[in-house]
Amino acid sequence: MNLRVWLFLYQFIIIIVVVLLLKISSKDVYSAMEEASVNTTVIAAITIDKISDLEFGIAVQGDGPKQVIPGTTENAENASFLVSGEPYTGYHITLPHSVMMTTGQGMGVRQQIIVNNFASFPSGNGMLNGRGFQLLFVGATRSALLLNQTVGAYRGTFIVEVVYN
Repeated sequence: MNLRVWLFLYQFIIIIVVVLLLKISSKDVYSAMEEASVNTTVIAAITIDKISDLEFGIAVQGDGPKQVIPGTTENAENASFLVSGEPYTGYHITLPHSVMMTTGQGMGVRQQIIVNNFASFPSGNGMLNGRGFQLLFVGATRSALLLNQTVGAYRGTFIVEVVYN
């Protein structure tokens, strides 16, 4: 064989070796992959059901403020609720700042009574028991009545919100 053929074969072999080395060494150099799982756990929705309303009872024109404490059991005055959801799960309690009870058309201060200082038991946060329940009690303060407060039945509403922690 002549020298030209040897040089050609030599260059050809070198090129093949370089291509093979590049192919082998470049594998997995520019990228990498790994698998991960996606997971979720679905739990029971939290609910709240009213058992009884907040009752300030009978009052006379000019009476001072009246406080109903939440207490730790249901009584004739406090509001009570049943909170239900996922067993052994904590939740946050949100109470209103104040609400207004009205009578008649609710026009003017003589037909309005402010209720504020809402409090609950448990206070702030609760924990559902092993069956997924907890009783929640709410109290508040009725403002003092005017000497000329309109006589009649006063009504208002308030909202208690519970949200999982």
